[in-house]
Amino acid sequence: MNRGSFLFVESNTTGTGELLIKRASVLGFEPYIVTRNPARYPFLKDSVAHVIEAETRSPDDVIGVAAKLRRLAGIYSSSDYFVEAASRVATAMGLPAPNPEAIATCRNKWKQASELQRQSITIPETRLATSVRDVENILAQATLPVVVKPVSGSGSSGVRLCATAAAAIKAFEIARVALLDQVDLPSPDILIQQYIEGKEYSAEIFAYDGAVHCLGILAKHKGPAPCFVEVGHDFPAPLPEPSLKELAPFAARAVSALGLKFGPAHVEFVIAESGPVIIEVNPRLAGGMIPVMLSHTLGTSILDMVIKLYAGEAFTPPRASARAGAIRFRLAHTSGKLKRLGFSRNPESTVPEAGLLKSEGEEVNIYGDFRDRVAYAVGVADDLDAAATAAQRMIDSIVIDIETTSDEADNKQAAGSNEGGWNLHPEAMKLLAPPIDISRDGRLLHYQAAIDEAHLVMLADQGLVSQAAAADLLKNILALQAEGFQSLEGRDAPRGLYLAYETELATRAGPEKAGWLHLARSRNDLNATISLLALREAACFISQEIGTAQDALLLRAEEASRLVAPLFSQYQIALPGSPGHYLLGVFFALGRERQRLHCLLEDIRNCPMGAGAGGGTSMPIDPLKTANLLGFELPSFNSIDAVASRDHHLQGLSVFAGISTLLSRVAQDLQVWTTREFALIDVPHNLAGGSSMLPQKKNPFLLEHIKGSASTVIGAYVSAATATCKSPFSNSIETSNYGCSPLGLAEDALKRAIILTSLMVKFMSFNERSMRENLEDGSSMTAVAAERMASRGIPFRKAHTLIGEIAKRLSLDSSVAERRSELASHLAGLLPASLEECKDALQFGGGPGKRSTDDQVSVAKSLFRDTQLKCADIRERWTRAEMRRKQRVKELIDTHRAT
Repeated sequence: MNRGSFLFVESNTTGTGELLIKRASVLGFEPYIVTRNPARYPFLKDSVAHVIEAETRSPDDVIGVAAKLRRLAGIYSSSDYFVEAASRVATAMGLPAPNPEAIATCRNKWKQASELQRQSITIPETRLATSVRDVENILAQATLPVVVKPVSGSGSSGVRLCATAAAAIKAFEIARVALLDQVDLPSPDILIQQYIEGKEYSAEIFAYDGAVHCLGILAKHKGPAPCFVEVGHDFPAPLPEPSLKELAPFAARAVSALGLKFGPAHVEFVIAESGPVIIEVNPRLAGGMIPVMLSHTLGTSILDMVIKLYAGEAFTPPRASARAGAIRFRLAHTSGKLKRLGFSRNPESTVPEAGLLKSEGEEVNIYGDFRDRVAYAVGVADDLDAAATAAQRMIDSIVIDIETTSDEADNKQAAGSNEGGWNLHPEAMKLLAPPIDISRDGRLLHYQAAIDEAHLVMLADQGLVSQAAAADLLKNILALQAEGFQSLEGRDAPRGLYLAYETELATRAGPEKAGWLHLARSRNDLNATISLLALREAACFISQEIGTAQDALLLRAEEASRLVAPLFSQYQIALPGSPGHYLLGVFFALGRERQRLHCLLEDIRNCPMGAGAGGGTSMPIDPLKTANLLGFELPSFNSIDAVASRDHHLQGLSVFAGISTLLSRVAQDLQVWTTREFALIDVPHNLAGGSSMLPQKKNPFLLEHIKGSASTVIGAYVSAATATCKSPFSNSIETSNYGCSPLGLAEDALKRAIILTSLMVKFMSFNERSMRENLEDGSSMTAVAAERMASRGIPFRKAHTLIGEIAKRLSLDSSVAERRSELASHLAGLLPASLEECKDALQFGGGPGKRSTDDQVSVAKSLFRDTQLKCADIRERWTRAEMRRKQRVKELIDTHRAT
């Protein structure tokens, strides 16, 4: 069957271009491809397509080619760069095609952003830059990080995440030439976009006959920042069904807003905290083997749908499928000659497609875009987990060997030749040494860099390392810090974070200089020092957060001390008091916890650096200098103690557990007081939630988060203590890893609890009427009446019994006023005349009386001021040490420049 000719205008190089040509032939069309450079497509050697060379950047030239083809049925391009030309040629030939002007708007991402914004579609804040000055002006008003990308790019080419202005300017220069080596297109216009935090997704769309159909929503997996290489896709995206149903029309609305009424579209978006945000709309079929995976999961060839659509056949949306699919890619890890590439296992039935995107003998370069991919695998199964596991298992079986240049090989070996011989099993590496994640590891890397600064300054001052080598290493450490360690993002770390970091320094400074970095130290004393830096930072931060909570408590206590409210004992009304009295109690309890933190911080005096692996070093180092430059007072006196002890961590986690326990008790009280039965306080709507079923219900659920956080913090302490218990008193993974890692979890949970408590205290309101109603019957004043009776000579126990008998005889059937009147008649001259009088009588023993409360407020203010100053003084000591260290680093670098 010959259905006529089908013309492809250029092609993508690693996606579905080759497959579309094959499917056109299978469907009975005679495929042609017009290209200005056939060498770009190695697959054309064995292709069924007729190859025509022409200037594809000129629609008129392509029209000339198309006019010569017999029975031309359709024209299509799978390449971003030529979809506009293909649509113009098809329109000129009277063949089915999308509107060329809509395609042109889409392909120019600046015009696209402007149109989406005009039609109230949510997008990132986007600015256009054509010069470095433009970039500088934009960054002066923008919030970092930002995304820099070419206006007309594709496949993440030239797209970079930039955390600093310097990185953005560098990315701008890279983006301007990013497309030249691919399609010989300059990129004078560059976008600077706000970076949207959130998980990334795509919607696969077909527009036809005035309707927009969504084939499905996919979840993306990205490679390491600052690049945006897509390394995997999951279908359907693991989102609740209602969310998937809402996202399909959201994506379709963006397609319609751009005037795309015919053909496929690939919509990329991020789900941020505020909702979905369109990143970009691409007026073509998705790349990255997505159509292949969708074909398997939906049971319909997406490629056939495209060819038939552009050949004039009606579009019929595929039926939804219960099957799930996943794609996983393998990226090249370094540049060089590809000596070996292949799968070490055969595909299972759940892997219908797997293939290589590079050939042995080919030169591989790292571009930070789709060209870094060397292989792919598609998994299909009844559920997403099984599909993803199948695809990942296939990709994990890749055997790859890239022959690097001599310089690169030397740099790879720079991080300790003894370590280089250890290759962790891939399954073990996935469990114990995941790729570096800056959001998780960034803080530890900053501590590592600070230690390196102090260590190198000390080595240079001692004459153990040349000043030139130290200065060069320090320059590269400063550069790493300035970029936020982004070059390490996603880097494999089979022998730990430190060695991956040192390898990067070796790459930048050269292996010979980097080889001096680890002189007279070990990962043992490094890890012990990093753990203490992390602990003291966490303890100081928690102290500052407690200070914020205390400030709120003190402010509300003064405001509420004039009110009258019940004091409870075992949830029973005991005495008249005030909310201010309760809040002052919490203030003082928190103050003691804060003092414990400060005692801990004062006790962290000794720096482990210099202890080495636990036996010190034979090098004549000056560990006191290293300690001082890091804000410690002294070096450790005993090398075993330095690397083995983690008592400070256990003490810190113990204090954290005490704070969380206290906050949990306070949250319990506040939650009870919000109930209708107590009704002493109210929580504003923006600190509460509604019920999914009960329209009248108002849930103070943040209080439950405060209570729940305590379980995490207490669990962290128990976990650390259990890990440390029975571990040897030397460096050990149980202690240094499992004994210290719970700190971050505890800090996050405790920070959450303190901040939520501060918000509750600051914004809750007091129900004065309800508080008084609980006290109006006078029974809460009988304790004061008994004490007054005792002051007249009647033994207290007898007075207690007499008044207790009177209280028992009061009828609960009578009104509150009647019970109060009856008590007053029996206890004439003894029962306080008012709740205020009773409360103010309780002025001894720290009671809620006015005089006592005024004294407490005065003491609280003094304690708060002293504690705030103490916290600031601790932080100031560290800041001064950091300034001295940075000054010495600068002096070393400047001296080296001068020579």
